[in-house]
Parts: sequence; structure tokens; C-alpha cells
Amino acid sequence: MINDTGLHSTALHRNKRVFCIATSHSGVCMSRTTKRSTRLKDIEEYLLTRRQPVSVKEITDHFEVHRSTIYRSLDDLESEWEVPIVHEDDRRVWIDRQRYLTDVRLNLNEAATVFIAARLLARYSDKPNPHAVKALTKLSIALEHVAPQMARHIAATSDQLDRVLSEPQKEYMDCLEALTRAWADGVRAVIVQREAPDVERTFEPYFIEPSAVGYSTYVIGYDHHRRDIRTFKVERLLRVRLTVEPYAIPDDFDPYALLAGAWGVNWGAGGRPTDVVLRFAGGRAAQRVRETNWHETQRIEDLPDGGCVLRIQVGSTQEMKPWIRQWGCDCEVLAPAELRAEIGEEMRRAGELYGDQQ
Repeated sequence: MINDTGLHSTALHRNKRVFCIATSHSGVCMSRTTKRSTRLKDIEEYLLTRRQPVSVKEITDHFEVHRSTIYRSLDDLESEWEVPIVHEDDRRVWIDRQRYLTDVRLNLNEAATVFIAARLLARYSDKPNPHAVKALTKLSIALEHVAPQMARHIAATSDQLDRVLSEPQKEYMDCLEALTRAWADGVRAVIVQREAPDVERTFEPYFIEPSAVGYSTYVIGYDHHRRDIRTFKVERLLRVRLTVEPYAIPDDFDPYALLAGAWGVNWGAGGRPTDVVLRFAGGRAAQRVRETNWHETQRIEDLPDGGCVLRIQVGSTQEMKPWIRQWGCDCEVLAPAELRAEIGEEMRRAGELYGDQQ
């Protein structure tokens, strides 16, 4: 549905209201209806803020109403507002977050931003994503009458991502979905890596981060096996199993501060960052370097010959190596010495590989 304020999803049950008209008691009826709608909204928000199942008694005590009122409200949330409420032994209830629909309002420019992000996903993702397909399909339908050109391209982007998953891709998606559920519900997971299929590790997901390096997805969290925060590549996980054990993310955990010291997702061992100094040849290479913000610590110095020097501080240089190599002879590593030697040796070997060709 579209109005003059922008775009929003078709989940209209949040705004359903019943009004009594043409009666002498219409004011009383509207007041009761408003009170009922407010109660339903409050109960829905209360359940959403609880990551674990809640007993009906807890809800009753919280809202200070009769138990029958809570049961009736839960039924109304399911039947009228289509909230996916799960009942456990008729005593505890919770909202299934995987089926819960969230209302989102977007204006035209916000929708265009989502479209650009979707194009990036389509161009730089090596795996189909059924969830992205569904989300983009909904967005294209919402935009049909406001921006038909954009809606058409969003639908086409959705079609690009709508491919059959191979078996390894299905395993990846199953692991990602389970980690997402564990992260959202605040419950520990048991993960198994492909390289160690017989070892189970209890893991608390703190953050999920994509990486352009290798088009991969990583999960950051507390590994009980190592008793420390670790990063795991989701593509290298064989399976993930949810537990019912709750956990809490520490207040001082800041993923953005950690990733600020990384070129991708590897922020190193947390010690002193490495100063990386790169010299780029004049011309297109230096121009390309100047026009992009590669890292928040970067400093660029122009050289008299038209080239430039790029200085960056990173916790680990591992993820920078493919990026450095892609520049070929247009990029020279000035520091650190270890990185210069490693890249230099690789360049020499590459030269030998092509050296015998005339």
C-alpha cells in the first residue's frame, strides 16, 4: 500500500480498527476499541522484547488484567493481526520471529538506496539467497505504481538471485539461518566445522558480517572451546544446532570498534596495529586510489611524479594481500618489510611464470 508519506508493506493488520458509527454510544465504542487495540499492541511489543517463552501468568501480572483477557488478546493477535504466536503446553507463549512480518515505511529515495544495495548483493554474491528474493519481490510490488522503472529492475534483480541452491549452498543457508535465529533469540548454538566434523563447539553469536574478500559471510562471537571471542567463516561450517541455553552479549562488545582495525573481518590479535605504506604509480592507478575511501585510517600523500602514497593501519595484513596483488606493477609495498618481501617474492614467481613467453 502506498500513500503520500511513502511506502510500506502490506501487513495492514497493525492498523486495523473497528469503529461504531450512527449510534448514540459511538464515543464509548471507539474508546473501548482504542483501548483494546492499544492492549494488543502492548502485548505484541512485550512478547517481542522477550527472547524466551513467557508464561501467561507473567503476562497477566505485567498488564494487571484477568487471565481470560490475556488468552482472548492472544487469540485476537493471531486471528486479526496475524502475529505468529506459538503456544507451549497452553502455559507459555512466544512469537516466531522467522514468520513475524515487520512493517517498514520507505520513501522513494530510501527505496532507491535499498535497490542499490540489492544490486551490490546480486553482483558480488556467489550464492543464491531465497530470503533476498522474497524481500526484493515485496519491494518491487510496493513500488509498482510509484516508480515502475525501479520496480522493474528490482524484480529483475530478484530474478538474478532466484537460483537453485546446490547442496553446499543449502548447508551454508541452513547454518546462516540457524546462527541468525540464535543471534535474534539470544540462545547458544553448537557449531561444527567442515575441517573437524567430529568436534562440537558451543558458540554465542555476537555479530554477523559479510566480506567482499571471497564473497563470504562471517560470524563473530564467544567460542566456549577457546574461551575467547572468535570469528568463523559461515561457508566453512558443516552444521549449526540451536540450544535452549540463553546468553547475553557483553555491554562492552563493540563490533564496529573491532572491525575498524581490519581490512575485511580479520582484526588480528588485538595488539598494536601494523602500519602499511603503499606507493601507487601516477596515472589511472593513483587517480583510482585518490577517489576512494579504502579504510578509515587511510592517509594519502601526493607525489611529484603524479603518483601517491597510501598509509593505512590494520590489525592484520592477510586480507590486504589479494587487493595489493591485483594492482600488479602499479603498487609497491614500502612497509612493513615482511609484507614487502612476501609480495615481492610472489611478483618474481609470477614473472618467472610468464618470462619464457616471447
